[in-house]
Amino acid sequence: MPRSKSEAIERAKTILAGQDAAPQEVLGLVKTKLKKERAFGLARKLLDHYASDQRVTADARVRLEVAQQRALCTYKDADLPAEEKLETALRILREDADLDRSLDRETLGLAGAIFKRRWELTSQERDLEVSLAYYERGYTDGTTEDYGYTGINAAFVLDLLAAQESVAVGISVKTADASNARRELARKIRRELVARLPSLPDDKGNEWLNKEWWFLVTLGEAYFGLDECDAARLWLQKAKALPDVPDWEVESTARQLATLLLLKRRSGIGDTDKAEKVLREFLGSDNALTSVIRGKIGVALSGGGFRASLFHIGVLAKLAELDLLRSVEFLSCVSGGSIIGAYYYLEVRHLLRTKTDAEITRQDYIDIVKRIERDFLEGVQQNIRTRILAEWTASLKMIFVPEYSRTKRAGELYESEIYSRVQDGENMTTRWFNALTLVPKGEPQNFAPKDHNWRRGNKVPILILNATTLNTGHNWQFTATWMGEPPGTLDTKVDANYRLRRLYYDEAPFGNTPIRLGDAVAASACVPGIFEPLSLTRLYERDTDRGKIEPIVRLVDGGVQDNQGISALLDQGCNVLLVSDASGQMSADDFPGTGLLNVPLRANSILQARVREAQYREISARRRSGLLKGMMFIHLKQDLEIDLVDWIDCQDPSRRKQARPLTSYGVQRKIQQSITALRTDLDSFSDAEGYALMCDGYLMTEHALKSAALPLGFALNASAREQWKFLEVEELMRQPPEGNPLLRQLEEGDKLFFKIWALSSRLRGIGALVAIGLVCALGSLIYWSWTKELFVLSVGKLVLLLGATLLSLFGLGWVSKVANYRKTLDQILIGIGLAGLGAFLAKLHLHIFDQLFLKQGKVEPLIRGTEAKR
Repeated sequence: MPRSKSEAIERAKTILAGQDAAPQEVLGLVKTKLKKERAFGLARKLLDHYASDQRVTADARVRLEVAQQRALCTYKDADLPAEEKLETALRILREDADLDRSLDRETLGLAGAIFKRRWELTSQERDLEVSLAYYERGYTDGTTEDYGYTGINAAFVLDLLAAQESVAVGISVKTADASNARRELARKIRRELVARLPSLPDDKGNEWLNKEWWFLVTLGEAYFGLDECDAARLWLQKAKALPDVPDWEVESTARQLATLLLLKRRSGIGDTDKAEKVLREFLGSDNALTSVIRGKIGVALSGGGFRASLFHIGVLAKLAELDLLRSVEFLSCVSGGSIIGAYYYLEVRHLLRTKTDAEITRQDYIDIVKRIERDFLEGVQQNIRTRILAEWTASLKMIFVPEYSRTKRAGELYESEIYSRVQDGENMTTRWFNALTLVPKGEPQNFAPKDHNWRRGNKVPILILNATTLNTGHNWQFTATWMGEPPGTLDTKVDANYRLRRLYYDEAPFGNTPIRLGDAVAASACVPGIFEPLSLTRLYERDTDRGKIEPIVRLVDGGVQDNQGISALLDQGCNVLLVSDASGQMSADDFPGTGLLNVPLRANSILQARVREAQYREISARRRSGLLKGMMFIHLKQDLEIDLVDWIDCQDPSRRKQARPLTSYGVQRKIQQSITALRTDLDSFSDAEGYALMCDGYLMTEHALKSAALPLGFALNASAREQWKFLEVEELMRQPPEGNPLLRQLEEGDKLFFKIWALSSRLRGIGALVAIGLVCALGSLIYWSWTKELFVLSVGKLVLLLGATLLSLFGLGWVSKVANYRKTLDQILIGIGLAGLGAFLAKLHLHIFDQLFLKQGKVEPLIRGTEAKR
């Protein structure tokens, strides 16, 4: 759905295109229109354009106002790199004001807001202290001059700092005193605000304050912070009664009030039940109240092939039971996580289009995951990897059409074999990514998830599929409205590569083909060296020393850059993270290889492990600082022991703890180790493998979220277990490894090929006979051909070969093909033959060996065999 363009946006674009406008018109357009529509990026460009205009620079007052609005729109522009835009905003302010001495409250308020935002990014308490210093200076110089803006924010930051210091209360009495002193100062500021602000609208010329949103909610927040709930209700209801208040302004106010409420609960101050009632009345719905108190919930589904996809299903199942799926606002997916994430999104999209918010229940989400549990596994068992070669026409296309690759073929198969199983009325057509937006049933046509989700009980999850750009090394994201490299994940201090800006589909260059859902998923799951990069042409152009060029964007697996998908959630402001990590974590190796491939592959694994550790440390630091309200991070190696290895002849050997047979989430450690070693591939997974992975994800999530410590920052609804099919293997996953038939299945699951041969003694016997026959045949061929010449290379043929190579280097390879048409025809015939042979072998595998493997992996015989032994 194209983004709506208001008259204000169209006017701003005509001014940017060259039409003249007076500075006052531009300022009015920014302050009264563009900011209210959250068009901060467009407003910033407009103000940047006018900053050097002589009509602005000649008037000190106008120059300062333009600088202030530029700084505000710059730090709020979602299309700029996070830290860079904050530094740019500060530089703009410093150009027109001495921040060390300025007493201009608008400037001081902006500086305070910028440093508070920096704290949200860095978790550094020093940034919060600097923010407080600017707010306090504005408040101290005059409480009423800015109608309480700097004062109310100074009080809020004081409460944040007090909460930070409260964590260390058990360590230092001095810290506890400092924390209490900050809270008392915050109360003092609020008391002064409520003493002086209420009478301001009665002064001549101040009548407009009765209709000014920020003034009314400032008073409401001041009373709210003082626990004077009746007075807070009065002022907040006055604000609520104002017409045409932008929804984002209401949300911003509500989230700050909700933070105050949570800080009070944590410190045990005031009547928080009464305060919550005031907030509920202000918002007018329980859904909105729940949203602002819980925060933005984001789910990250890691890469790891179909192994990860199946593990994530178990995670989704438990989240559905706990009634958390309806609250998910962002779904960040990588590689195997993208395959299942896109499937889940299609199911939820269909639900939201067919039922109103009030009609949807917890059971609807459980039903979705139950369908996924059945249908997605059936899709996986179609064996995407082998089907890539199973159609000889597709193989020919891959050989002779440069733009068609294994990656493109995989994308087609994701749609035809997996996503076609979603019964949404669109399953028999090509799925275009830009057509995946939706307006939920009962919502207005201008509904936008990012702006309006907070008022809904059942959020519209924003799907983010992560890939990696080979051009720049940056993260590339596909969403239903745009694609490109997100600015928030870049640090321009250490990364000087150009950035491929977000491209909204409705602004794409004329004639550009939309992106298929299958192609986006295939790009996210495009493992380097196995699949060719997905190439996107005619999207961007840039100036170089050689003139304008159009880079070809080449995309590979998102796991190259961020295999957990966490960065996208942080970039979108999520403060409750649910991370499911089923990636292929590096294992220890007693004898690392030294070959040309072994060393770089091992080095890459080490690099990926370091990135993963750094990400975990970052989100853990955010959790400790309070920037994250809650977090769940589960991974396949959870609760497995780490062995200490002693040196030879060690006289002080380490003590090895006697490991409990079960992990903390109830899985035999040997079983868990085998699950960890399962292949990260796109071939068939048997029922036993699929159920074990789903059950593993389910049990880990159940254990992680049942803690009394409220890991997500809020209490979860008690829920009984549903009748999931995958729970049939739970008992097998708890049983000792000796004679465990499930373990036998899983231990062979690390093999990329010949799994059924390893599981079937009969096939192993047949295979041995076939191998002996092939060796004998090859030996006979060598014996009878021992004296024959394999090929003869004359000088003339060598010259022709070198000439053809040179022509190819200069893009004239077709000349040699025409000149040597007989050989070209031979190559075509060889290509056809290879495609036919590959298709024959692939179909042989699909119809015989793959079916034997799936039959061998049925769960019922495993359970019956175990019961018979008892």
